[in-house]
Amino acid sequence: MGDLETSLQVAIFYELLWLDFIPVGTFIPPHMTAATFTALLISNYYGLDTLPLVSLALLAGLPMAWFGTRLERTMRDRLNRSYGGVLQWVRKPLDTGVPGRLLIGTLASKVMMNWLFFMVGAGGLALLTGFALRQYGPDLASLKLTWSQLLIASSVGGLLALRLRSLYLSVAAGAFALGILRFLGIF
Repeated sequence: MGDLETSLQVAIFYELLWLDFIPVGTFIPPHMTAATFTALLISNYYGLDTLPLVSLALLAGLPMAWFGTRLERTMRDRLNRSYGGVLQWVRKPLDTGVPGRLLIGTLASKVMMNWLFFMVGAGGLALLTGFALRQYGPDLASLKLTWSQLLIASSVGGLLALRLRSLYLSVAAGAFALGILRFLGIF
């Protein structure tokens, strides 16, 4: 969208944030592409150029990851039903056009559903972001926030991916200690 540095930082943020959700088996991970594109679209649409304001777009993109996962699950269920049609055709291949029709229908519905999901979801989140910018924009713009802070916070997902109980306890204790230090004004 013209701002390559922000685009890369947004993509890295989401990648680190959900590193814990490594796809294993039939697990459907968060839809990082929808979240990333939504955050970039909102940043570009509103001309958000400072990190505290871009972080609002990052926050706005988070629901798209969850909704994208739900859409993907629904689409996979529909594909499983059409798979039954393919199996019937393999057993009795009377009409040679069946695989092509199934493929075209599946691709067309997937493209339409994904675009509809993205346009409606991103549009709604853009409206909510516009409201938040009008209400809290000046307060957010005054925050002193760096990409390093955001990326370190999002990299907790990578630590949690190690699946070590002692690491979970260490992260929780560290977050609690930082919270207390911040509350006391030391950090």
